[in-house]
Amino acid sequence: MDIVLLGPPGSGKGTQGSLLAQELGCKRLSTGDLFRDIMKDEFHPLYPQVQVVNEGKLVSDEVVNLVVKDGIQKPSFQNGVIFDGYPRTIAQAEALDEILCEMGRKVDVVIDFEVSRDVLLYRLMGRLVCPNCKQVFHARQGIKRCTKCGSILVHRSDDNEEIIEKRLQEYKTKTAPLHEYYRSSSAVYITISIEDSSLSPEDVNRMILEKLKEKDVMLVK
Repeated sequence: MDIVLLGPPGSGKGTQGSLLAQELGCKRLSTGDLFRDIMKDEFHPLYPQVQVVNEGKLVSDEVVNLVVKDGIQKPSFQNGVIFDGYPRTIAQAEALDEILCEMGRKVDVVIDFEVSRDVLLYRLMGRLVCPNCKQVFHARQGIKRCTKCGSILVHRSDDNEEIIEKRLQEYKTKTAPLHEYYRSSSAVYITISIEDSSLSPEDVNRMILEKLKEKDVMLVK
């Protein structure tokens, strides 16, 4: 099963993508991880194209699409993909449809996280990240070191109100149009509304599974 997650920064796509991947036996796709893997291999055919990342330049849709197409050919993605943070534009969505069609697959489910501004600010401004294994925590947990690797947690410099507001505006401008694109597609489209900052990841995960059940989506691992 191939699932696209939509939602602004701080909506919980990464956390929920990881939970769903474990439950379904598929794999969450991170374009950042795909780029890093290619940049470690100078013999990779896409190595020259991804060097724009090191140069601090914007990555074109064309390059991102090539990286995704190359990545999901790997055996680890054979049982399905949780697309987190991709596609970000209509052009990328159209390219993904073509990529999956060539593989005899399609986007089966779209999960749209609608999270209130107050909850997003609460989550992002209190977010702590492990610099080593990238695990995410929140200041309310009172945890200073990563429970997975023991590294000291850090607060990202871009998790401040001014920058967060800019990122949310960018999301509305560039990514929000994907909602209508996927609503008019053949994919099962579900919306998860979150206005309570006290909801745990497990609470949200249950909401997702209940919605999928209502839509008669069979989640067989």
